[in-house]
Amino acid sequence: MKRDSAIVAAALAAVSTAILSVSLLCTWAIAHGASMRWRVLFRPFCHGIVERCYAVWGVPMPICARCTAIYAGLGLALFAFLLLPRMTERAARLVMALAVLPLAVDGFTQLARLRESTNVLRGATGLAAGIAFGLWAITAVESHVVTDS
Repeated sequence: MKRDSAIVAAALAAVSTAILSVSLLCTWAIAHGASMRWRVLFRPFCHGIVERCYAVWGVPMPICARCTAIYAGLGLALFAFLLLPRMTERAARLVMALAVLPLAVDGFTQLARLRESTNVLRGATGLAAGIAFGLWAITAVESHVVTDS
């Protein structure tokens, strides 16, 4: 892995892990007596609709199931990048588009009130999209480093 792509991979993993960790810390604090108002700190990252959040310690997390999975997927993208055969940026973009499609269908059919999604489905589509986006980002940086050198 080239230096620039390693930096991008580490940044994606660090930021996503930080958001998830602080979200869990907030959930733990609320479960132990802190105000539910602390959830508002996560609004820049997610809508946080309570019914769409995983419950941990009997308390809804401040980020929804889909965003939780997206952030987890971004963190896991580094491992996927290291384990999978290298692909071109174009192939990574195609993988990302295909991975985001189920997320889009799930989100838009729910928005159109055709059905109600579940947290399991939100989590699965978010995880796939997060991993695919992270793979694309790392692949894009690595392919530009190789071509620009």
